[in-house]
Amino acid sequence: MSAVETPPPEAPETPAEQPRRCPRCGANLTPQQEWCLACGSDVGTRIAGAPGWRGPVALVAGLLAVAVIALVLALVQLAGDAETVKEVPAGATPTPTPAAVQPTTTPTPESTTIPPATSEGGPGTTPEIADWPDGKDAWTVVLEASSTKQAAQSRATELAAQGVPVGLLNSDLYSSLEPHKWVVFSGQYDSQRAANQGLSDLASQVTGGYVRHVIPSTTGGASPTATP
Repeated sequence: MSAVETPPPEAPETPAEQPRRCPRCGANLTPQQEWCLACGSDVGTRIAGAPGWRGPVALVAGLLAVAVIALVLALVQLAGDAETVKEVPAGATPTPTPAAVQPTTTPTPESTTIPPATSEGGPGTTPEIADWPDGKDAWTVVLEASSTKQAAQSRATELAAQGVPVGLLNSDLYSSLEPHKWVVFSGQYDSQRAANQGLSDLASQVTGGYVRHVIPSTTGGASPTATP
């Protein structure tokens, strides 16, 4: 008998490899090709997925919570220290707080002024012109300074007729005034500030006035020149 030969099994057919195509335009691609020559698309790059964000966010939220808790604890501690009252030991006498010393104020003496010029009698009567008291040291408002008594008297009469309180003095008897002048003045004030106020009150009636300190001369004669 002859042996029956068994034919060898047929090798399985290998499926044909599908050709690569461009996902954008459908053009054929080689296995090693990474760029489509037809449309220029990148066919070999894979886009990695976005990393997870929940982990970092949770970490930051935890750190913020810890910081807030620490801040609250610090504020509570500070508030407790501020409300702490220092206790006085038993038997100790608290030191009294000295009372505030009220400053003593010296009342400012009232300034004296000459009485208003008045006209006594009938029409044509010369209004009253005051004189400077002997030895009086005070401030006044100089309204006019004339070289002659007649000119000063005329100006004083004119102002008195207008209701301005005026007086007349010889500057040679006072060391603070320019010598050889007859001065028409208004008011006798204890301070320069009061005299300035008097000058302001007369501003609507007389112009060119100024404040001057009237100091009696010790010799009774002519005095050094003083610039008005």
